[in-house]
Amino acid sequence: DVDDFLDFLKAAKSYGLNGVHELFWRDWSLSDPGQFLKIEPLHHFFRMFWDHDMKWCITAVGEDEIDYCFSLIQMPVSYHSFTDRVLKLKQVTGHDHRSIQWYVLSIVTGTVPVTFLAAICGLLDFHYLAQMPAFNECALAKLNTALDAFHAHKHAVLATGGCSEHFHIPKLELMQHIVASIWTSGAPMQWSADVMEHAHVTKIKNTACAGNNQNYYAQIACHLDCSERCFNFDLATQISHADNSDSDDND
Repeated sequence: DVDDFLDFLKAAKSYGLNGVHELFWRDWSLSDPGQFLKIEPLHHFFRMFWDHDMKWCITAVGEDEIDYCFSLIQMPVSYHSFTDRVLKLKQVTGHDHRSIQWYVLSIVTGTVPVTFLAAICGLLDFHYLAQMPAFNECALAKLNTALDAFHAHKHAVLATGGCSEHFHIPKLELMQHIVASIWTSGAPMQWSADVMEHAHVTKIKNTACAGNNQNYYAQIACHLDCSERCFNFDLATQISHADNSDSDDND
């Protein structure tokens, strides 16, 4: 029963589905989701690295070893430090993902085969290059080369036990279409969700911290409603003040 949202969501998750049963483009005739659903760097690049690339490295090197190595790195000024170990990180942000990407290759070097390093390096190069603000044929060729390097050496990830028995990973399969997407719609960075994620912090998380952890959703909704009312009131008073100023000038 789709009207019983909680039970429906549990049943959908058991099949690996997200619970969306009516697609928003269902009434768009001749629509092609492959054309208008674009790559989102924050989740398709940084989250892909944290959920898969990083876990492959942790499995291949060992949790204690990789944690210890990260804690020993002397970080330059303005760089992220990991004195509390990386495996204990909670609510990891895109900034944390990027900082870990800077050092992960040097951390695992010497403990994994060279082919394993080449596979991880190929993915990292692909993620970095795909964040360029503009592309030409040379840049797109480098993107393809980086992805080909991963596929040429990905067997080493399986051989070292870093990955399971297959690479049936939706975000990884999506990378095959990024170059084509850039050709048709431009650089992926213009579709980044960073702005919305930051709005979630300022509008939801900060508000939740100011509450009493009771009736969470009701308090958030009430706060947003009050904020909207205050905004509308300020806007109305500013418009009224501007109208009065114009009237005085005319007099």
